[in-house]
Amino acid sequence: MYTVKRPRVTTVSGFKKEIATMDVNEPVLVTQNGEPLYVVQDPTQYEAMQEQMAMLKMIALAEKDVRAGRVVSREDLFKGLAEELGEDDDRD
Repeated sequence: MYTVKRPRVTTVSGFKKEIATMDVNEPVLVTQNGEPLYVVQDPTQYEAMQEQMAMLKMIALAEKDVRAGRVVSREDLFKGLAEELGEDDDRD
């Protein structure tokens, strides 16, 4: 089973002291008065997370289409693609 790794936690004052040397390869949760205020992370990690979320949204939409019966057969898919590309369908 996959478990979510908890981010490192620091306070606003701790964050201010460490900002120049802080390792943000993993997200850092910055708190104020014990409450979450910010999450700081490496831009590369942020972009990867955004791509993962986009993929999950596409999968959810695809599952919704399947449940609604909005599907085509493999043959119809290839035939439609060949028509779009102006090619003969030689896949049989």
